[in-house]
Amino acid sequence: MNRQTVLDRAVPLLQRAKRYYVSRAHGAPRPQYHVREAVQILLRDVAERDVKRKERFEKYAFQRQGKKQADAGDEHNTASKDVFKQFRESVDIAIETGLDPRKPNQSLRGSVRLPHGTGKLVRVAAFCNDEQMQATARDAGASVVGGDELIQSILNGGALEFDRAVATPDMVPKLGRVARILGPRGLLPAAKLGTVAPDIGELVSNQLSGLAPYRTDKKGDIHACVGKAFFGEDKLLENIRVFMQELVDEKPEGAKGTYLKQVCITATQGKGYKILLPTVDPASISFMVDEEKEGKEEVA
Repeated sequence: MNRQTVLDRAVPLLQRAKRYYVSRAHGAPRPQYHVREAVQILLRDVAERDVKRKERFEKYAFQRQGKKQADAGDEHNTASKDVFKQFRESVDIAIETGLDPRKPNQSLRGSVRLPHGTGKLVRVAAFCNDEQMQATARDAGASVVGGDELIQSILNGGALEFDRAVATPDMVPKLGRVARILGPRGLLPAAKLGTVAPDIGELVSNQLSGLAPYRTDKKGDIHACVGKAFFGEDKLLENIRVFMQELVDEKPEGAKGTYLKQVCITATQGKGYKILLPTVDPASISFMVDEEKEGKEEVA
């Protein structure tokens, strides 16, 4: 039997094996988009939701006015259906990796400074005992500053009124007392995260300037914020480019097999869009390449 005969017999079998139906158990495959196209679709969806929010806000304006004039005891007024007029949606990225954090040298954790920041208002806590350093941290913009008294307040059940935490090296052994409280919340300062250094003022400034933390979860996936929807297309793409480059540069030594498997982006109240992996993989020649612009340049 020659090669052509084998191929002639194999092609019909392959065609029959291909699935042409969609059912509950076999859903339609999700479409994949170029990274620029995915960002454009996401921003268009956000703009449509903003229009709907504005319409609803204006629709219930008379109800809000009526609520102000109603009796204090009327708790079931329909004005409670008010919407967030100035709500700003965030843009998040989700990355499926081939890492297994249960194995040695396969966990990934760190932070990257995005060129345009994350757009979030961050409250930073500075752990230091020196009064001069505490003054420096306050001048840099720290919301909470303290040393041993702050640690004791946390142990006593005080409110954690901060989103990030930095510390000087002498405070690291003392922070072990609150490690069980701060650790699960991702608030424990660590040298590998760039949140422990002698210059407390620089640490606070770095956290306020748009430092985006990331870490692998128990399944090896990474979730991070890469900006706000009002940033626009170009700024979001630049943040995504820097973030993906950071992940490849910090690839763990123990990583085996395929490192980046799947990438999706989503807005706060929108659905996720699957991205063509070569367009966000720094190891690919198609990394962040705009095919339309390249085609126009070649024609010109």
